[in-house]
Amino acid sequence: MSDKNNSKEQKAQEKLKKIQDKKAQKDSKKTLKKEKKEEFTKLFNEFEGHDGTQEGKIKAAKKRKVKKEKEKINYKLAIKEAPIKFLKEVNKIQWSSRKNLGTKFLWVIIFIAIFGVFFFFVDWGFQSLFELIKII
Repeated sequence: MSDKNNSKEQKAQEKLKKIQDKKAQKDSKKTLKKEKKEEFTKLFNEFEGHDGTQEGKIKAAKKRKVKKEKEKINYKLAIKEAPIKFLKEVNKIQWSSRKNLGTKFLWVIIFIAIFGVFFFFVDWGFQSLFELIKII
């Protein structure tokens, strides 16, 4: 009986610990969000170069935020690695099979023929219409 009570107490303690951990995570997220908001309001209140409107103030404050610097590119290393990266990318390409390529080629030829006939008749129709109304 005491073993069951102990296991129930342990489970209750574990649940309580999980709840406390979740609460601590929420609190840390809230404080982080609050710090960001305070930083933004500080930037918002201490800036120059805005047009006096609320939108202008917000844009100016956002512009003043510090941006991360880009990493410098090692061009020698990039030139050495370029052919290797190129070959890896080429090897990833899945080339069509000969049969699949033949069917695609056939479909292209069929559509070219269909559109050629269509535009021939459209052109012939306009030409006869213009001859009928004596524009040509």
